[in-house]
Amino acid sequence: MTKADAMAPIVALEACVVTGRTYQAYKRGKWDEARERFIEEIMGSIVWLCGVASMNKLGDQIVSKILNSKGKNFDVGTDKLLRTPFENFMKKLSSKKFTPTQVAGIKSAKVLTSILITNLFIGFVVPKLNQGLTKKLRHERKVEEKQASKNPSFKGGAMNAVNAFTNIIENTNTGKLLSSDAGIAGGRMYNARTKEERREIAIRDIGSIYFYMWARGHVGNLMNLAESGKARRLNPNTAAILDDYLAKFLDKNNGEMKVEEFKKAVLGKKPADIRLPEGMKFETEKLSMISKMFNNKPLEVIKLSEAEKFFTDEEILTRLRETSKLQPLRQGEAVLTKGQVIDSINKAVINDAKLLHNVFSEFTEGVGKEIGKDAKGKPIRSKVEFIGGNYNDEYRFVSNGKLYKLKADMEQYVETVCNAAKDGKVDKKLLEKIKNKNIMYNGINFVAGFALAAAFLSTFIPKIQYYVTKKATGVDVFPGTYDFEKGKEMEDDYVE
Repeated sequence: MTKADAMAPIVALEACVVTGRTYQAYKRGKWDEARERFIEEIMGSIVWLCGVASMNKLGDQIVSKILNSKGKNFDVGTDKLLRTPFENFMKKLSSKKFTPTQVAGIKSAKVLTSILITNLFIGFVVPKLNQGLTKKLRHERKVEEKQASKNPSFKGGAMNAVNAFTNIIENTNTGKLLSSDAGIAGGRMYNARTKEERREIAIRDIGSIYFYMWARGHVGNLMNLAESGKARRLNPNTAAILDDYLAKFLDKNNGEMKVEEFKKAVLGKKPADIRLPEGMKFETEKLSMISKMFNNKPLEVIKLSEAEKFFTDEEILTRLRETSKLQPLRQGEAVLTKGQVIDSINKAVINDAKLLHNVFSEFTEGVGKEIGKDAKGKPIRSKVEFIGGNYNDEYRFVSNGKLYKLKADMEQYVETVCNAAKDGKVDKKLLEKIKNKNIMYNGINFVAGFALAAAFLSTFIPKIQYYVTKKATGVDVFPGTYDFEKGKEMEDDYVE
């Protein structure tokens, strides 16, 4: 639930939103508004959460046949130097009759078509169906009222830029969801029955985006700052893997170590204190305008075969080779970042390629092999050995910056362990204590962020849209079925 880009909390949040908004709608507009809101929210949730992804999978099959790629999918995101899944595909699998620009265009067209179809459905088809159902049911109710029925019944219920855009929409939950938001809000507003209903839709749908996408994370960051002075906190799954690895390291040192020795062994020297061999040259990434605005450092990369020429120490050479496997081959050649070369020289536990492989695999939905169970026979997360993940698949793209931000969180976690060693020693008991504390604070942050987002989405935003309508019109009614010019419910214009 606390994992970055996770769908589980959004699904749980959506359940609260559907319930809360349906209840608020019933309080004001009774069954007509409540039914419309329930159908709209349920259908919107399904399409918002699954629509683009489902259409993308269908589109992948079509693209595979067009490109004759034998069912192999590929990403178009790139680090420019380190991870190049698109170039790998063009070199190994793409039919020669298509140029890179044409392949990028086909891939982008697939994603845009997925967005268009889902947006048309939720923004135009669902509102029309909903409105038609309301007309039908109101007509039936009026007919029954005329027949003096006392118990009426209710029924119903440029290529790099293109590739970068395509990758965001195709491979991030934020991109998938935001790509649907524009069509959902636009379609619903276009099909609104009155200007008052259109205004309510704008307040609700546009005002909800922040609370769906970013509020939970920002609340967590603020609470982390208040507790530790750091905005970020290591996620529980990675903490469990790291804790298990550190415990095994302590076992090799009689179960405990002096805090200074532990810190030096696990974190090693500061990267700035590591000197690279003279003459080692790196390919340097050309930063985009946006990257320059945010003062991002360019990625620096060297081929493994070139890096090996500067070392004779077999241990360093082994670490270089193992570390190079933390990303897929770049068009058939192993490469390393400048930071990875420094990590290979800096013989620290935190830089161990096996540890990072397990962490990165789990973080990118890797395939794991169970190697341990708890007392109840359930697999222990930290006792899973990972075979691989999206991060080292040559046709997938995972940002190197995202992975090494996770590694920075791991280093901060180790610092926390060291700072908590009040008796000057680190042992497995202290590791367990810090792991449990980390789980507790992650849980508190998640609950606080979730509660705030759920409160706004399910209750406060509906109340705001109702308040605006009442303030602007002087009446507190469901604007979808109220004629504001005549000051009464809309006339029955239902046609069989």
